[in-house]
Amino acid sequence: MMATEAGAIGSLVVLQMLLFWRAALLRGILIHSDLCYFFEPVKGLLHESVRAGRLPLWSPCIMCGYPMAAEGQIAAFYPISLLISCLLPSPGSINWLIIVHLLLAAVSMYLLTRLLGLRPFGSWVAGLTFSFSGYLLAHLHHLSLICAASWLPVVILFAERAWRGPLTPNAVLAALAWGACALCGHPQTLFHVSLLVIFWLGWRWLASQGLGRSRQLGRAAKTLALIFVLGAALAAVQLLLTKGLSASAPHGERGSLAYVTSFSLLPKHLFGLLSPNWQGTPAYNTYRGENYYWEYVLYIGLVPLGLALVGSGTRRGRVLAGLALVGMVLALAQGNPLYRALRFVPGFADFRVPARFSFLFTFAAALLAGHGWERLSQWRWLARGRRRATFGALLAALVALDLLWFDRTLAPLSDPRLLTAPNPVAQALASDQTWWRVLIVPPSTIDARWVPPGGWAANPDGWVEARLLLPANVPQSFGLRAIGGYVGFTDPQQSRFFQSAYIAAQSGDLRLLSLVGTRYLALPPQVSLPGLEATSVGPFALYRNPEAFERAFVVGEAIPEPDPTEALLTTVQLARSDRLKQAAVVQGEAGGVRAGGPVRAELEMGEPRPERVVVRARSDSDCLLVLNERWDRGWRASLDGRRAPLLLVDTVLMGTVLPRGAHVVEFIYQPPGLLIGRAISLAALALCAVLLAASSPRRQRR
Repeated sequence: MMATEAGAIGSLVVLQMLLFWRAALLRGILIHSDLCYFFEPVKGLLHESVRAGRLPLWSPCIMCGYPMAAEGQIAAFYPISLLISCLLPSPGSINWLIIVHLLLAAVSMYLLTRLLGLRPFGSWVAGLTFSFSGYLLAHLHHLSLICAASWLPVVILFAERAWRGPLTPNAVLAALAWGACALCGHPQTLFHVSLLVIFWLGWRWLASQGLGRSRQLGRAAKTLALIFVLGAALAAVQLLLTKGLSASAPHGERGSLAYVTSFSLLPKHLFGLLSPNWQGTPAYNTYRGENYYWEYVLYIGLVPLGLALVGSGTRRGRVLAGLALVGMVLALAQGNPLYRALRFVPGFADFRVPARFSFLFTFAAALLAGHGWERLSQWRWLARGRRRATFGALLAALVALDLLWFDRTLAPLSDPRLLTAPNPVAQALASDQTWWRVLIVPPSTIDARWVPPGGWAANPDGWVEARLLLPANVPQSFGLRAIGGYVGFTDPQQSRFFQSAYIAAQSGDLRLLSLVGTRYLALPPQVSLPGLEATSVGPFALYRNPEAFERAFVVGEAIPEPDPTEALLTTVQLARSDRLKQAAVVQGEAGGVRAGGPVRAELEMGEPRPERVVVRARSDSDCLLVLNERWDRGWRASLDGRRAPLLLVDTVLMGTVLPRGAHVVEFIYQPPGLLIGRAISLAALALCAVLLAASSPRRQRR
């Protein structure tokens, strides 16, 4: 039996390596779509930060500074991500994160179905179907989703063990898995995993019989409480940071029917269960369906689909078929009257793309496929061992070939030299060793829907074009401090400032962009800026703006304005009157800084790391010291070692009052929730260790 178990698990590993062997050996890199635009830059930042002995709390390279760790998808506190990112730079770390988590999905699904009583081959089918499913492989470029989704079978495995046997140790292990899922940084998948855990234990309770049902209800409730409370405590360091960041983001669409049903599965997409690429595929640039192909991929293989239909005929199979049906009904949100009520329910109200509820279908269908083989193997014509073995081998070959053939196009591998290809803009700006920012407007649209000419599979090295055009967060890969970028949470007030700056720049007025240190502008060649000379740099026209503000500067007048809208209007008026170097709009108390003559000051900068900026200043009068970095509630200011008020300056920057004389001013980024979240997570980890030690078999025997 042990040899059979080892052979089944080993074959799952072999098949994964068959698909990803080049990626595992770093002979090819997975860098398409969001892996190129978002995850490669942030994983590069994580690698550099970890190797320097710190966490990437703040990135100065996008959005005039951004709290990357709080955003979540960088997975700054996720142990597996930290370990792999420490060992490998991106995108090698991305390759191995994907491989490790798909292996986790396959093996944990195998172990779960074995616990449910399936034979090794049925469990093998379930593990292969889940880990090679269209849902997971089509979302390969959504790295945080893949990592989080792979923990689902682990959580369910230990929840089932808690139901069947010792509650506390297994519930603690389930909580550890749920906490790991939360640290992956994909809240929507965490919500789906939580729904499935509630469903699983609710189903187990409803299926229980006899006089002990009330006791079993308490058991289910205690298990859920341990999983969610302890799991949330374990992930508190990430959850509190993300909660603090999202508090400033706009929530106007929350609960909107149009928002929560956007990117729904359509009835016609169900045809994808039989023919996944019936609307074409980005792999060969033939896709002609709805935007974002990967949201509508339902394929689990024809043989597993047939086995799932067979497996739905059993008592347990009918429950799992019901779960699969619920997943489909929720995914078909557009025109679904159920969503008129669900849009007010927490969780359902917070996320769009209901097509991702097909994750529930995928999980249930994989379990059903395993049960289908169990039922099939009991039929009379398969009663003989040799006949069953022959048919099973044929079935295994069909399943593996079908899924491997389909999945190969969803994992395009580019040449590793793609990352070493020179970028003309980065090379041109490398000679300027001073501090500056750059505004980059790609000559053509490069977003999540863009594919290289010919497609992912036909031209996997075509992503070099995306890196040349520097869309989204790609400038961070080259160490360019960019004005823009892609982020998950935006401050609406600061977004309005940048929108005003972009509109003004279209008419040649760069004063608002100058305020935030925009010394360079990389624009399409057809765009011209009057008064500035352009240099042709690759596909861009590169302009130099001599009026860009420095890393830190002082002004002699602080104009208090608590209302955000009025503050922005006043800042725009100061820009139009060319007074931004003399006065600033502040939201906060800036007593002592009044209108006066020009301020003479000497500033010396020190930046040992992005989260700490030291300014040694000497001024001849009281003034306002402004740091050219985006204001965030996590920043703190100190003057000569004493806490000083941190002011929001000109709606987007930060500063503090600088008294006359010589002083040392420190700006330190320490996001709210970091210290208390870290303390809660460490305490929860210690509690898990105590509970597991107290529940060990040896301890119990004593």
